[in-house]
Amino acid sequence: MKRLVVVLGLLVGLGTGPAAQAATPIPWCGTDVVSADRLPDATFGFAVHVIYAHPPGSPARFAEWAPRIAGDVAAIDAWWRTQDAGRAPRFDLFAFPCSSVFGALDISRVALPAAIGPIGQGFGTLRDMLSRGFNASEKVYLLYYDGPTGQSGNQRICGAGAAPFTSFPGLAIVLLDSCGAEATDSLRPVVAVHELVHVLGAVEVGAPHLCMSGHVCDVPNDLLASRLLGTELERLVLDGGRDDYYGHSGTWPDIQDSLFLERLDSPDRAPPSTPAGLNATGPAAGGSARFSWSASSDDVGPVAYRVTRDGRFVGTVRSTSATFPNVSGKVTRLSVRAVDAVGHLGPPAELFFRGGLGVVDAQGRLVRDTVRPPAIGSVATIRLPRVVVLSWRGVR
Repeated sequence: MKRLVVVLGLLVGLGTGPAAQAATPIPWCGTDVVSADRLPDATFGFAVHVIYAHPPGSPARFAEWAPRIAGDVAAIDAWWRTQDAGRAPRFDLFAFPCSSVFGALDISRVALPAAIGPIGQGFGTLRDMLSRGFNASEKVYLLYYDGPTGQSGNQRICGAGAAPFTSFPGLAIVLLDSCGAEATDSLRPVVAVHELVHVLGAVEVGAPHLCMSGHVCDVPNDLLASRLLGTELERLVLDGGRDDYYGHSGTWPDIQDSLFLERLDSPDRAPPSTPAGLNATGPAAGGSARFSWSASSDDVGPVAYRVTRDGRFVGTVRSTSATFPNVSGKVTRLSVRAVDAVGHLGPPAELFFRGGLGVVDAQGRLVRDTVRPPAIGSVATIRLPRVVVLSWRGVR
């Protein structure tokens, strides 16, 4: 986990002198308040989903914060394009009627079941709480935490972030009671994008200026400098020197290649089509069953396929089939969606398969018999004067 720390004394001068372009709140066009990820997505690709969360005992200020959060995302998008005209973060949108792109940001409001505890342990607690409802393999999450963190003194943790790990999703957190997050719109987007870049994988071992647990120490106004010096987003650079985590020539991971970034310089503009012709076949009992589909089309290609089983991502394949355990009587929900080389995702397609029976509907009723009958056992032979009689036990 990476944390962004602020030295409070360095923030005194903010707001004096010529004002930098801080995030500007924009009207949020959401027509409902939900605690889940709205579907279907209006963003057809790997995306950052935004969450506003508050613990018990803290007021729910979603209506107040939604426009400011949307403004943060708009500021991050605009700043990123100044750093790299060929990339922009892909945020999760919903089809709200709206005159602005990020006014249609899909923001979930979550009332947490319990307080997160001391700030040193709070990230893990919060990640565990959220993973029960926000754990899509094609999403990472940016969470605004609107509750007390119990911090005091001259140094404060402004946020935290960690890449996906085992069963936990990638999560970036902005703490709204710290680092002037509520008083000003200047530094909050800095914290948000700083932690998001950590979530996307920066900074890895091999980077020449790696220091202090995933940060860099060569350029003071680098986005991933380990301390927040009161610099607004417009004055920060994305990997100064382009030699540590973005657009570098090294062999370690490069965030510029992340599938969560839209390729503005790519001719590939559309997601692949939905796989059709889904089928699942298997033996009567035991062994492996086979999930198959017909190939998807794409405006550029090539296409791969992301397969999930019972809601859990199991892998990406280049072929048009995958195997899974064949358990007699068990209903398995199988889903596949096509993905292209730049991170665009087509709509998913799914079917249900019951071991020993075949393709079924969501209630387990037979739709299509796709199970091979079991092999016949031993065959008895009786020779008569004119004929030979064969007999065997019936199979089920």
